[in-house]
Amino acid sequence: MTMKAALLIFVIFLATPAAPQGAGGRYAKDGLAFDYAAGWTLADTGDAEMQRLMLRRDGASNIIFVFAQRRLITTAMELYGARSTVTMPYVTNIANKLGLSYPPSTRDAQCIQVDGRTALGFRMSGMLEGAPTTAEVYTVLLGQRLLHLVHVRAERDEAAGAAAWKTLTDTLKVDAPANPSPDADKIEQIVAGGVLNGKAIKKPQPSYPAEAKMARAQGTVAVQIVIDEEGKVASAKAVSGPTPLHGASVEAARKARFEPTTLCGKPVKVTGVITYGFVLR
Repeated sequence: MTMKAALLIFVIFLATPAAPQGAGGRYAKDGLAFDYAAGWTLADTGDAEMQRLMLRRDGASNIIFVFAQRRLITTAMELYGARSTVTMPYVTNIANKLGLSYPPSTRDAQCIQVDGRTALGFRMSGMLEGAPTTAEVYTVLLGQRLLHLVHVRAERDEAAGAAAWKTLTDTLKVDAPANPSPDADKIEQIVAGGVLNGKAIKKPQPSYPAEAKMARAQGTVAVQIVIDEEGKVASAKAVSGPTPLHGASVEAARKARFEPTTLCGKPVKVTGVITYGFVLR
């Protein structure tokens, strides 16, 4: 889902009149399935790129969204990119609608469990249409598909939506892909952190190999690293830059140290890139 589409969907759904009361039931289509509570009505506006489901309750402000991306996520970096370019701008848009001066930061992230997986998200409270309102936005990777789960409700309808939200999150399932990626089970286990230079507490500089100098090799080398739960570099691989400078860069990267990263109170592995610049003098 593009950012423009995500923001437009939010505006359209908020402007949609309340749907007639429904009997509840089960949604199951294209590998996505969940139960929804009685008294709620389901609307499906999906397309070839995204399954888009909206649940509303007659006479209440509650709106629950399920946005399920059809394209498979195959790497931790793809997951990081989607959360950076879609999730966080979407969260910022909702924060603005609630009248908040600043969107929540990653240190304010919360976690819930969905089908045995950790859904990462944010809870925001503010004012919408003159009423105290709360919005929650979570992302979770199921069947290598990125899902956004959203619940918006006025404070007066908090109790009315709690049971329906629990029904959804307790029963949500996504079928595994026919040909899962080899690293499918590792995608969520590693948090992607982008460029990590500024986050290092120890970053030894690489030596400038004599052979590289003789070859007049210079430039920037990017090294893909995985940081373990203790902040140590568990693996390093040069991914760009002059080849004669790869070995020295990888050796230096392995000696770097970082503050341990936690997610919802639990230590996690982090993947990202650390860069080294080489200039002939």
